[in-house]
Amino acid sequence: MASQQRLSESDIVRAALLHVESIDDSLPALLGGSVARRIYQYLASSESELVLVERIDDQVESVCVVSFDPATLQSRIARATMPALIWRAVWAVVANPLFRRMSWNFARDAVSGHTVDAKVPEITYVFTNARFRGQRLGQRLIGRVENVLRDRGIDRYFVKTLDDPSNRAIRFYDENGFDRLGSRIEGGRSFIEFQKDLATG
Repeated sequence: MASQQRLSESDIVRAALLHVESIDDSLPALLGGSVARRIYQYLASSESELVLVERIDDQVESVCVVSFDPATLQSRIARATMPALIWRAVWAVVANPLFRRMSWNFARDAVSGHTVDAKVPEITYVFTNARFRGQRLGQRLIGRVENVLRDRGIDRYFVKTLDDPSNRAIRFYDENGFDRLGSRIEGGRSFIEFQKDLATG
């Protein structure tokens, strides 16, 4: 069971806004701010997820989402955000070629039977306001995640990031004790999957 950091409604709105600004090619961002807000409302109340934030001047500027049940996360989000999700998704399929392509690829992934290891937690999102990158907010969030996992007797977790030479997160994970597991195709895009072993870290 996840132990949520207490977030106000304004914190949730801020987290959703930062998500849309920071990961503009993700499904929540492509579906728009209102759906992203509903997704974060769900995540902030979910027993299977943990949402941690770092603040500057009492405002959320960095966010990390951990799922303790990553294999069912997308289907649970879909159920929790209907009917708003359906109407926005229909609109996005018609209006946005990137969303249309990603949706098709996600559906193909589901049919192929690819699943993540449901028994191992996964960081699904971690991002920081562009103004404050380089100030170790993300690193502090990772440390707090690891403290939570150790308290629960969990000795490893996953994270994935886009397999792109310009992606600064790759270097971050390499320098912070993560091991590369290889590549993984999700939604038609290539990701590098990392694992952190807390028993030896």
